[in-house]
This record gives sequence, C-alpha cells and structure tokens, in this order.
Amino acid sequence: MKKWLRQVFQYDQWGMYVKGIGLIVATAYLFYGNVFVAILLCPYLLIYFRNEKKRSLEQRQLCRRQEFKDGILAVSFALKVGYSVENAFREAIGELAMLYGKDNVTVREFQEIVRRTDQNENMEDVLSEYAARSRIEDIEYFAEVFHFAKRSGGNLISIIGKTAEVIRDKTEISRQIHTIVSGKRMEQRVMSVIPYGMIVYLKLTSPEFIQPLYGNTAGIVVMSICLFLLLVSNLWSKRIVNIEI
Repeated sequence: MKKWLRQVFQYDQWGMYVKGIGLIVATAYLFYGNVFVAILLCPYLLIYFRNEKKRSLEQRQLCRRQEFKDGILAVSFALKVGYSVENAFREAIGELAMLYGKDNVTVREFQEIVRRTDQNENMEDVLSEYAARSRIEDIEYFAEVFHFAKRSGGNLISIIGKTAEVIRDKTEISRQIHTIVSGKRMEQRVMSVIPYGMIVYLKLTSPEFIQPLYGNTAGIVVMSICLFLLLVSNLWSKRIVNIEI
C-alpha cells in the first residue's frame, strides 16, 4: 500500500488531479445539468491522467536533453584543452552547476559518474547505466558511441567532439520544432475549451434556449453525442499536433 502511494504521489501531481476532477465535474454540470453524473465520467480520468503524465514526461526529457547537451559540450571542450576523460566530466560539473544549479538532476548524474570512476569503475559501464536510467535517446546514443570508441582504441577526443556536435545540432532542431508546434498546441487547447464556453454563454444569456436539453431522455442522448464528438475531436487534434522528434 505504501509503495502504491509513493508511486501515485512521487511527482507533484496535485494540480493534475484537481484539474482532472474539476474537468469532469464541469462537464457533468454543463452537459447534463447534474454534477453527480461526474461519477459516471470518472473512467475518462484514466485517459486524462495518462496524457498529462506523458506530456509531463516529455517536458522533463526535453529539459534533460538540453542539460545533457550542455554537459557533453563542456566535456568535449575540456578534452580539447588536455583533460583526461574522467577530469573532463569533473570540469563539466562546474559548468552545469553554474547553468542549472547544484541540485539539478543532470549535475547529480555527472557527480555520480565522477564518483564511480574515482572508484576505478569503467567509464563505459557507468555511462551505459546512466543511459538506461534516463531512457533518453541522445544519452543512449552517446553511451554506445563512447563504449565502442573506448573498446576499439579510436581517437576518443575527436569521436566525443563529433558526437557532441551531433547531439547539439539535434537538440537545437528539436527545440525549434517544439517552439513552432507549441503555438499550435495552444490553439488546440483553446479550441477544446470553446464548446464549454458556448454552453456557459447560452446558460447565462438564453437559458430558455438550452433548457430543453436537460432533464429528458432526448436531451441526454443529444448531449452525450456532442460530448463523445468533443472527446474524439480533442484526442484527434492532440495526435495531429503531437510530432515525434
């Protein structure tokens, strides 16, 4: 039971829960005129929470990718001025701490890399574990390249430098696409709220016009169809603006 509670509240999700519950209560009142209908709409919360968690995870991964890009560029620069790989990561910690603060997740990960390599653990194994924990493609790509470069005895400084440039270019393109798409996503959110606004407007200005849709079977059927179409269009529009990079 305690483990389940930790999983539920391991992130700051109170706002998400309040928004989700508020959404179904508002939907029940506006579409059916009865807030207790929200009990029947509770299954939608599963879809809502799943989408919100996915969006939150994407935001965190975008931040982690940016932080890792800055860290690897710092490592590459330190290697070029003569530091060893282990000391290059040590130097990168200072750069990351200045940019993101000492308590940043990526700063702690780099500190863990340095700590473990100081204990004579293989750098490639430590990086592979870091990549597995992060589940971020750029970090996994770097760990694989570093592993093969270290084992094959290639020019490690050149390989890391080129890999860092590839990650930098990819991250910058990803951020540009995200910036462009974010405007469309905002438009999609506004469009999904408009039907609610229309119902509120009719309730306030012409209640006699919309009253026949409440308290009878025909009205319930009509509003249920409208709600279903709204849900489908909302999910469809989210898929359209959700561009995988």
